[in-house]
Amino acid sequence: MKIVVHGNTPFAWTSAVHLAGIGHTVTLCADWSRCLRTPDAELAREPGLLTQLHDLVPKGLLTLSSGAGLMAAGTSDVNADAFAIDQHWLALGGSADELLAYAKRLKSERGTALAPLVVLSPYPLGTLARLKQAVDAMVYALPIFARGGSMLSNLAKPPLLVIGCDDEAHTAFMLETLRPMTRRAGEVMLVPLAAAELIKSSVNAMLATRMSFMNEMATLCESVGVDIDLVRQGLAADPRIGSDYLDAGCGFGGPSFSDELLDFSRSVQASIDQQTLIANALRINERQRDILFRKLWRYFEGDLSGRCFAIWGAAYKPNSASVQDSAVHPLLQALWAQGARTRVYDPLAAQSLRECYPDQRLLEIVDQPYDVLNCSSSAASAGADALIVVTAWEIFQSPDYARIRAGLRQPFILDGRNVYNPDYLREQGFTYVGIGRGDVF
Repeated sequence: MKIVVHGNTPFAWTSAVHLAGIGHTVTLCADWSRCLRTPDAELAREPGLLTQLHDLVPKGLLTLSSGAGLMAAGTSDVNADAFAIDQHWLALGGSADELLAYAKRLKSERGTALAPLVVLSPYPLGTLARLKQAVDAMVYALPIFARGGSMLSNLAKPPLLVIGCDDEAHTAFMLETLRPMTRRAGEVMLVPLAAAELIKSSVNAMLATRMSFMNEMATLCESVGVDIDLVRQGLAADPRIGSDYLDAGCGFGGPSFSDELLDFSRSVQASIDQQTLIANALRINERQRDILFRKLWRYFEGDLSGRCFAIWGAAYKPNSASVQDSAVHPLLQALWAQGARTRVYDPLAAQSLRECYPDQRLLEIVDQPYDVLNCSSSAASAGADALIVVTAWEIFQSPDYARIRAGLRQPFILDGRNVYNPDYLREQGFTYVGIGRGDVF
């Protein structure tokens, strides 16, 4: 089939590569320079993605378009027969209104009956019904359940493949498109559009609720002197619960994730006319995002002005270059408000953080992990006042403790992701504070 994938998101790039790899003729309507001229750091973390991309393009199996030529059908930057498109896959991100505007423009500028639309990105409930009515075209929902760092393999062998369609007569068309995926999927569900929207939103809400519940238990653990990791192990050992998304920490975030949950919470509340569990989970998470600063404030008894803090991690999660809605923002902003200096290292997200705060004089972004400890200046002696872990990158999980201790003015580690063993660090001479690890800070 001739498929056009629209978007400049990781979902768009991964879907285009996978579809071309299983035999479809694919045009990716995106900013092609993102990967071919300067490989994008986040996409480079997806095993096999750039390798397959660079293999498929020269073979003509995957065509990259800036988008303008595709909108105005028949222009020079797309294949001459690109007019006969079988499907448009939309992995745009953004709001529901932006999705509708894009689809209307696509229909208007193509000037023909619009080929079926396959929507990958999650949107508020009812968006796909609005889209179907607005463009008068067949609409499919294909919510992607994939993790960063394994998106290509998740697409090739999805644990759950949900296909939303309101017309059963057209499901065979979509099943044929996805036939290699359906053969390898753990489970395939054919559901109406509204059900597909609700399944995706419910999965996100369930994961958010689990994480917020663990953070609430972490607060309780601090008050009774129990290590939250023991509670986590007990919960994970119960087969009815399992081990995923049970880590306490300094809050979740990510591109549009909180906004999607907030939209879902509002939809649920409007339908059932009562306070929602999702809204409570979001409130817990918002409170949790300030926990690192609160612990620093209490430890240093409010004396933060002029101090220098070393920070490991800025991305909202490991294996991502995005700092959108990351827990690093409330921490940095609160420290700057107190006149504290900050030095940050992140393996992928350094440039994203620079773009967020281009003129912040209290922020220094370094290129090597241990450089965050070098806080020497005319106003302060060498050494950071504390090392704070914000993102649980693997590179931070087995560090050189002697080097850290030598680089700190006082051996204080604030572990926002509970990646270290408190007893071992205390044996090494550190003051260790985690999230719900039995301490009182």
